[in-house]
Amino acid sequence: MAIKSQKSVLSDVFGLRENPFKSSHIYNVDKPDVFVPEMYGEQLEEFHRKFFLLPLGKESNKQVIGALWSSHQGDDIGKGFGKSMLMAEESRRINRDFGRAMLEFAEIGEQDIEENPILSGYCTFDQSKGVKSFPAALLDAVIFILESKHGENSTVHAELRRRLISKIDASEGYEGEEIKQALLKELRRYRGLNVQLTHATLNGFIDRLCHEDTGDLIRFIRHEGIGPRIKATQGFNFVHVFNAFVSLAGIVYVAYFIDQIENFAMWTRKQDQEGKVLRESICQTSPTAEMSSFIFQMHIRAEAAIENMWKNEHLPSLSFNKPINAARVVYLKGLGSTQEAADLTAAYLAPCRKQEARAPSPIFPFTEEVIEAVRSAVGGNPRNFLESLFNILNQAELQNHKKIDLLFVQPLLEDVGEEVSDDEEHNDYTNPER
Repeated sequence: MAIKSQKSVLSDVFGLRENPFKSSHIYNVDKPDVFVPEMYGEQLEEFHRKFFLLPLGKESNKQVIGALWSSHQGDDIGKGFGKSMLMAEESRRINRDFGRAMLEFAEIGEQDIEENPILSGYCTFDQSKGVKSFPAALLDAVIFILESKHGENSTVHAELRRRLISKIDASEGYEGEEIKQALLKELRRYRGLNVQLTHATLNGFIDRLCHEDTGDLIRFIRHEGIGPRIKATQGFNFVHVFNAFVSLAGIVYVAYFIDQIENFAMWTRKQDQEGKVLRESICQTSPTAEMSSFIFQMHIRAEAAIENMWKNEHLPSLSFNKPINAARVVYLKGLGSTQEAADLTAAYLAPCRKQEARAPSPIFPFTEEVIEAVRSAVGGNPRNFLESLFNILNQAELQNHKKIDLLFVQPLLEDVGEEVSDDEEHNDYTNPER
C-alpha cells in the first residue's frame, strides 16, 4: 500500500493520485500501457492503407511482405518510436470487430465491410519462451488472434466457431465434430499443402481448434501438445491449418506482424535453411500465400542481420530508402506536432486524476509550451517524451514546486536527448521532415 497521509504537490496541487508516467516505457504485450492511436498522426492512416486497405482491394492475391521502420540519428535500432505497440494494439483493435471500425473510418461501404472481415496477429522472437524460429513465432501470433477479445464478451475463437456453426448448419451437440469434418474437407482442397492430417499432434490441434475450449487449445499450442522440435520443423503446417480454418469461417485476410526479427538472425545457425522454409511457406503455400501478409518490425541493425538470408531466397526488399518499396513500408517518425504530444500526455493523465480534481486543461499540470519543449528536446521520440514527463513530475514533487512552466522545465531538459557516439555521429539515420 502507498503512503497516503503525507502532503504531496502531485495530489494537493496537481490533482493526481499518482505519477501516471513511468521511468521506463518499454512495451509489454501482456500488460500494455495506454494506447493512444492519435500519437501516430497521419502515419496511422498510412499504416492502415498499406497493410490493410490496399490488400483488401485485390480479388485474389492479397499478400504484402512489408516493414514498419524506425531508425534515427545515433540510434540504429530506432528505440522508443512505438513500433511494437502499434503492431500489437492495432491488431487487438482490428480483432475486436474484424476490422469494421477501421474500414468505416476509411469510408468503406457497408456491403464491402460485411464481405471483408479481417484478422491481425502479433508475435515476437523471445528466447525466454522458446520462440526462436519463424514458425514458433507465427504460432504465437495464432494464439494472439485466438485469445483476442471480440465484441464485448467474446473472443475471436468463439466468434469464428459461431460463424462456422451457422455456415454449415451444425447439429446441436455435435458442433465441434462437424466443424472438424468441414475443415478436413477444406484442407484436402489445397493440393500443395503437404500436411499429414492423421499426424497425432496436428490432429490434436485441429480437434481443439474446432471445439469450444479456447483455454485447452492455447495450452496445447504453448505447453502440452506442440513441443519445441515440432514447432521448429513443422510449425508452419499449424499456421496453414489455422488460415484454412479462418478462411472457412469467412475471414478474407490475415496480417501477421513480426517483432524483433534481429533476434532470429542472432539465434539461428541455419539461416539459409530457415530462409528457404520461410519463402516456401509464406509465398508458395496456399491458403497462406493468397490471404496472409507478413509485416516485420525493422531498423538498420535488423536489416543488416537478415540481409544475406533475404537476398539468397529472393524475398522482397524491406529497405525504407528504395522508392520501389514505398507501398510496403511505413517509417515511424515520432511525435510530429505539439498536438500529437498533447494527446498522448492527456491520455496518460486522465485515468490518474482525482475524482474531485478540476483540471484547467487535459494536459494540466503541463502547458502547451512545456509539452512542445519536451517534444523538441527528445526529437519526437514517444518513449523518451513520456519518461521525461515522469522525471519532471518527480522533480516537482521533490522540490515541492507548484507550477510546471518553462522556467522550471528547461534546465531539466539539457542533454535529455540521446547522445551520439563517436563511431555513429557521421551515420545518417535521421528521418525526412514530416
